[in-house]
Amino acid sequence: MIKKLRVKIIVYSFLSVLVVFLMGLAVLLGIGYSRLNEERIVRLKDELAVEDWNSVKPSSVKGLVLTEYNVKTDAVTLQIVGEEVHLSAHDIARAVERIAGRRMNDGVLNVKILYAKQTAGSVTRIVIYDRDYSGSQDIKYGVYSLIALAVGSVCYLLICYFLSVLALRPVESTWKRQKQFIADASHELKTPLAVIRANAELISSHPDEKVSDQSQWLDNIGFETERMTELVKDLLFLAKNDEGLKEQLDVVHLSDCVESVVLAQEVLLYERGKTFHYKIAVDLQIMGSEGQLKQLCAILLDNAGKYSVGEGNISLTLAPIQTLSGRYAELKVSNDCREIGDEQLRHLFDRFYTVDQSRDKTQTGTGLGLAIAQTICENHGGSIDARYADGRIMFVALLPLYRPNQTKQRRKVSRRKAQRNARKLK
Repeated sequence: MIKKLRVKIIVYSFLSVLVVFLMGLAVLLGIGYSRLNEERIVRLKDELAVEDWNSVKPSSVKGLVLTEYNVKTDAVTLQIVGEEVHLSAHDIARAVERIAGRRMNDGVLNVKILYAKQTAGSVTRIVIYDRDYSGSQDIKYGVYSLIALAVGSVCYLLICYFLSVLALRPVESTWKRQKQFIADASHELKTPLAVIRANAELISSHPDEKVSDQSQWLDNIGFETERMTELVKDLLFLAKNDEGLKEQLDVVHLSDCVESVVLAQEVLLYERGKTFHYKIAVDLQIMGSEGQLKQLCAILLDNAGKYSVGEGNISLTLAPIQTLSGRYAELKVSNDCREIGDEQLRHLFDRFYTVDQSRDKTQTGTGLGLAIAQTICENHGGSIDARYADGRIMFVALLPLYRPNQTKQRRKVSRRKAQRNARKLK
């Protein structure tokens, strides 16, 4: 698909510019030929200014025919045919006859002949220029123009190719990610569906047993259904963000959001046997979506609970920081973990990526959590990264703090957009 799209872009761009090139070349050729004809007319008039043609030699008037024509007797009294003239005697005679009967003293007789004439009494002096003269610039000018067109076309074709590669690189990357995303999503959905089907078949194969006797299979179905529901929910979230559908952002008390999630997660971490410490700065506000911010905090704590080793030694801090680009709320979540290499660290936020490629089935992660966390941070104008050192991993999310005049600026922008739309409707 991408290759076909690239070919179409190159072909359409090349054809459109080729048309412009041809139009420009036609204009240049027209202007060039017009100037050449003007220069030749000047040469013809210079020859007419020569008083005595009897001393003119054919070698000095290459490509020219000099004729003195008596109108009363209708006869040629003098004719000098210069060297390299390709006109026959018959063609010259007909040309002289037609030129003598013309009112214009100079101009173009046909595609082969230019002329200039001068009448004194009954004698008309005529100078003819043969365009087939080998010294003519017409052919050279045309050849050079075609060479320029060919070179320009080839250069532009190469430019089109390289520009199409650059322009389609993000599209190609997105297309590959989408294909990989669909393949991974299909794989992830296939597993719970297979488990549900297998357990349903086990239940249907024992129709005489009581429901209580088959609770294990029903629990498996319930567990996988819940897992698939969460997966579909995550997929829809990412798909909406890929389509550019953003939530309305309002002033959110980030400190309260993080604290509410921490209190809920603290019990779960305690049940898993994890130690958990946290420190939350008060009165931190940002422009954002409360639901997404709670989801961000929950993802980071859930990830720490699942993948930490031993007691985990999980830590969460929320504090304001000052950077060169402004003031941010810094959310840090860290925990003890197995060793993680630099290559694995770079892919942590890839969709469906898990450090343990064997995918430990005791964990219910799908590899989408950190990708969603990154998307949420980007939606709020922030960022998130992962750092590993000395057996601990730390996720650091930066979110721009709310400024009191931020809402006013947004309202002014919205008001200006509304006024522009109103003027367009009028």
